[in-house]
Amino acid sequence: MTKRPEVTESKIRRWVGDGAFARGQGYFEKGNIVSPRLQGNTLRSLCVGSRSQSYVVEVTLGRHGIVSGECSCPVGGSGQCKHVAALLLTWLYRRQAFQELEEPRIELERRTRTELLATMLKVAGRQPDLEPLPELPAASGPKSSQPLPREMIRRQVDLAFAKAARHWKDPTRLSLDLQDVVDVGDVYAQWEDWRSAAIVYQTVALGVTEHYHEVPYDEGEMADIVYLCTDGLAECLKANREASERQELLRVLFEVYRWNVDSGGYGIGEDIPEIMLAQVSVAERQTVAQWVRKALPSGYSLLDVVRRHLYGRFLIQLLETQLDDESFLELCRETERLEDLVNRLLKLNRISEAVSEAARAGDCELLLLAELFVSHGCSDQVEWLIRQRVPMSDDARLSEWLKTRAEERGDLAEALTLAEALFWRQPSLEAYKDVRKLARKLKRWDTVQAECLTHLHDEREFGLLTGIHVLDGDVDRALESLEQFRVQRPSGVSPWSLEVACAAETSRPQEAVRLYMEEVERLVHARGRGNYAQAARCLLRVRAIYENSSDQAAWQELIASIRGQNRRLPAFQEELKRAGL
Repeated sequence: MTKRPEVTESKIRRWVGDGAFARGQGYFEKGNIVSPRLQGNTLRSLCVGSRSQSYVVEVTLGRHGIVSGECSCPVGGSGQCKHVAALLLTWLYRRQAFQELEEPRIELERRTRTELLATMLKVAGRQPDLEPLPELPAASGPKSSQPLPREMIRRQVDLAFAKAARHWKDPTRLSLDLQDVVDVGDVYAQWEDWRSAAIVYQTVALGVTEHYHEVPYDEGEMADIVYLCTDGLAECLKANREASERQELLRVLFEVYRWNVDSGGYGIGEDIPEIMLAQVSVAERQTVAQWVRKALPSGYSLLDVVRRHLYGRFLIQLLETQLDDESFLELCRETERLEDLVNRLLKLNRISEAVSEAARAGDCELLLLAELFVSHGCSDQVEWLIRQRVPMSDDARLSEWLKTRAEERGDLAEALTLAEALFWRQPSLEAYKDVRKLARKLKRWDTVQAECLTHLHDEREFGLLTGIHVLDGDVDRALESLEQFRVQRPSGVSPWSLEVACAAETSRPQEAVRLYMEEVERLVHARGRGNYAQAARCLLRVRAIYENSSDQAAWQELIASIRGQNRRLPAFQEELKRAGL
């Protein structure tokens, strides 16, 4: 089965929206998805609606995520409804329930010429604006001496984009129409008519690059179409031994790759260098390398630098085994491939040159180069470089790197100094934990902790102080700093309220109830199914506190009051019922 991207709750929520996600979750939990099926990259099922009416649901997955969806319900045309959410949640959590079916293409490949022609006539009847395709050669007969007419395939590609321009509200239609054309190439490839298959793949791939900016599109879907074409061209290249035909195949692959690089990188044909490197002969490597050299930009804009960097990587991969060391280093300098340059210098034990080259790297690239120095046993040299850079840089990762190095060599005192500097540079709970860990190892935590808390209080960092007190288990001080935060920011919402409430449940139950109820009021006022569900979870914690104090009467009075005050919010009432409240 084709590898598909993982579907997560967050991806589903982004696709359908919070409201549809929450409603679809209920449908999923009730088992409303019926007869789920997987066919290729497409999920299909029926979904029983709220009035026992069933809807047809379909979702297509691609290499870059959820590609498209459709539902027969009144609002499901864009695939962003609760029924689609329920289907995706079923795929996420009950994948074993799906029956896997073969793709239509595989079934078509088994059919005879007569059966295929009958099928295509039916398609033409449903799609009258498609130009009739020519007769396909018989699967069992000799191959035709004449390849498929390129003009006919080109007209089909142009027609697909023309339709997309007319129906701009349905960009998914474009990928489906192009897929139909690619499928024709797959049939020829199955019959080993590699010339005709190559014509289809070449024409579709080049058509995508030519029309890319003319119509609405989904970048992931277009990348998938070109990926199918380049994958097909790789098979054609593998099966072809004729020099001129191989060069034509390589030229088309390179033109698609060059379009992507020169356009700034749309993810179209990114796999092409890998395909070509696996297929080309020594002589063909030289030919492709000449094409790459001609494509190298000479300017100094940011885009030119990026292009030069991408072309340089491909050029080095093509010629690496044919270049001596000096030629390799010169090529790295010419194409600004600093990482490759430094790596080769370190391999040659030309350490001082490697240091000089690394010194001109930006902060981010210097950190990448640091790993090269360490792997070659030159950690002292790159540590010196980074120490020189830290006072001039705003990138905290450089100090992080030095701190990690200090820990690795057992210099905990320096590691603590760096950790404290990082904490005060950008105070956070994680940075506090790091300081605490190192200070405890040095048995200096009491002093360091007092300094941290005093300084944060003086700086009025009450939000962070609240989190620190919760982490340290100091409930009273957490409650105090939380109130100070609220005085400081009356309209702000503290991210620590629920954490403080949870920490206070045992020692300060009344304060915990107060905080939970404040959060419930805020969530209900904000409206929305997700907020109602979160409010119900807070009320479950409140009920547990009352149960622990054996004050059931007070709880019953409280929950009755909440239900009464919000009787006009049926969605909230449903969430209370769902939570058992």
